[in-house]
Amino acid sequence: MSPRWAPIAGQVDPDRARDQARDILGSPRYKPADVPRPFEGALDWLGDRLRPIGDFFSRIAESLAGKIVLAAVLAGIVTVIALLVARRRAASDTGIGAGRRRGARDEDVDPGRLERDADAAERRGDLDTALRLRFRAGLLRLDRAGAISFRPSITTGQVARRLRLPAFDDLAVTFDAVAYGGRRASATDVSSARAAWPRVVEQAGDR
Repeated sequence: MSPRWAPIAGQVDPDRARDQARDILGSPRYKPADVPRPFEGALDWLGDRLRPIGDFFSRIAESLAGKIVLAAVLAGIVTVIALLVARRRAASDTGIGAGRRRGARDEDVDPGRLERDADAAERRGDLDTALRLRFRAGLLRLDRAGAISFRPSITTGQVARRLRLPAFDDLAVTFDAVAYGGRRASATDVSSARAAWPRVVEQAGDR
């Protein structure tokens, strides 16, 4: 050590220097700011509630049998979702456009054939299809009577505004609930449609 600094170094008390350094670092200047965390309590509560679930799946995944069970559960969930999507697509395909042959023009579809198909569907217990087929047949008969201009994309609301017939409004409410709302058709729905459609076509044709 340089002779110039030797006297000063000899005068420094190591213990006192450590205490001074500890006091300086412990001052508020060197402490982190206390940032508000309004969701900390809620997140801690949620974490406590979810921790048993995470521990359960962790224990299952540790064994080969557990991994197989988890894979089977995931496969089942995917299958259920696929079935729901397919059912929704099938409901859309059998909506107002039900009964139309691929590539056939609207004027080539026979409403009488659709009504016979509806009767057959009703006999085998497929009431949803029976209701949809009879609804499409009714729209085609309205088209032939000049009451509406039918097209597969026509909506029940458009027909209702054109006809302004309470009897059709009742048929449309039931059809929309079954075709798009996921409600299953009942035997009463089908029999009511069979009885109401001739009256609707007759009333619309008289205007």
